[in-house]
Amino acid sequence: MEKLSATNRRSFLKSGALVAVPLAAVAPVAALAADDSRAKLARLEDQRAIEALQRKFLRHLNGTADCAELIASAERVELGDGLRSISEDMAHEVSLEFAENGLTAQARCACTVERETEFDGQSTLEQMARFQGQGSHRHAEPQVLATEYVKGNDGWRIAGARFA
Repeated sequence: MEKLSATNRRSFLKSGALVAVPLAAVAPVAALAADDSRAKLARLEDQRAIEALQRKFLRHLNGTADCAELIASAERVELGDGLRSISEDMAHEVSLEFAENGLTAQARCACTVERETEFDGQSTLEQMARFQGQGSHRHAEPQVLATEYVKGNDGWRIAGARFA
């Protein structure tokens, strides 16, 4: 024969208290985890914004678009003479480091840089090349683009860029 269990108010409250104790102990940890996940989410959003800004910067450099809207200070962008194009080397991962305050960041990106050098000499070979419509020489070389970013009220902007 089966034994029926009797449930009363006292046994219900006792079992509810037993269930609530572990939840009360976990609640502060969950609150701390929520704060940590907010910080991680903010850092991830900043990382994605910087990656998008870098891609847009390279696209503007390779095209005819003006980069002034992306750059905080034009004096700190030093890419050298004869720059024709920059292509990111996808075999290498971009390294991105944030400052402690989270308002500045630095990135290093391996890329291939194409430059064009004009023939400005008066040698016979250079004169012949100019007469044939080949007044310049293009060459590509691997380099590392070091970019600094600053976060303002309107989002991330490029504070400086140079080849390391």
